[in-house]
Amino acid sequence: MRRIAATALCAAMTCTFACSPIHVTRDYDSGTDFSRYHTFKWVQQDRNPPPARRAEWALLEKRVKSAVEAGLEKKGFRKADGRADILVAWHLGTEDKVNVERYGYRYGPRGRWYGTSVEVHHYKEGTLIIDFVDPGERMLVWRSTAVGSVRYFTKGEPEIQSTVEKMLEEFPPE
Repeated sequence: MRRIAATALCAAMTCTFACSPIHVTRDYDSGTDFSRYHTFKWVQQDRNPPPARRAEWALLEKRVKSAVEAGLEKKGFRKADGRADILVAWHLGTEDKVNVERYGYRYGPRGRWYGTSVEVHHYKEGTLIIDFVDPGERMLVWRSTAVGSVRYFTKGEPEIQSTVEKMLEEFPPE
């Protein structure tokens, strides 16, 4: 289990959802009055990355939080030091995926048909989740999930910023 967590952490450190398009979904409690939320605060989350990955994890956490805070501040929210109207949490994970494509034919030299062709592609799929929780009711009121192929490990900040902007496009719902 630790090995899986370490692998996921390593892949997610400065993850970029690239190559394939990012698929963003949102869900929220339609009975919630979002107009009453004006301040936000981060939920204290228990993160325990492997010792060798703590520095990278801290960098990733800083980038995600910075992007979320900038997005919320653009929408008129203020970060609270004490009690807040809404709590924010984020989660990240990766999964190894395989894509197999089979073609019923292929062409060889001089346009001759011969046999079938199978292409196998291995890739990592990353999932970033942003949750908003009402502190009074202790209920999840809004969630956005971004899923895409994790492509580059050396870049990160602009791609994370772009992904978070897409995730927060419809927050708060009207």
